[in-house]
Amino acid sequence: MSKGKVRREQPLLFISQPKLDLPKAAMQQAYRTTKEKRKEEVAEEIPEELLKEITEEAVRLEEEEKSAEIEVPKQKKKGNFKDLTLIERIDYCLNLPSQIPRMKCEIVTEETSIIGIILGIDEDVIQVKSVRRPFKREIKLAAIKDIKLLGF
Repeated sequence: MSKGKVRREQPLLFISQPKLDLPKAAMQQAYRTTKEKRKEEVAEEIPEELLKEITEEAVRLEEEEKSAEIEVPKQKKKGNFKDLTLIERIDYCLNLPSQIPRMKCEIVTEETSIIGIILGIDEDVIQVKSVRRPFKREIKLAAIKDIKLLGF
């Protein structure tokens, strides 16, 4: 733009704004301490004799809990799908959460390989919804060599 065409006029619409004071921020109202400081404060208040009695009682209760505790077999941590046995693989495919869709598997048998979704298991027979005809198949557990996950 050239200098001659620049107009310096007042705006056509002027809105008057009130002059307000800046708001005052409220300062810290609450105070918190860490757990470590609280323990130190509580420890200072308790006499030593009472503290010894409490620790002895805690040790005794802990020993009683250990002796009364029934050993529960630890659950095996889930590893790779490849590391599971055939029955564990079938259980894995059957017991997926309802939010996850059923996974397609490739079931390798002695004769062929079948691609489909595992629907259920009855004793030693597995029901499979196959991708190819016949759509519903039943496979004996003894005939299965391997199960591979393919995806959704």
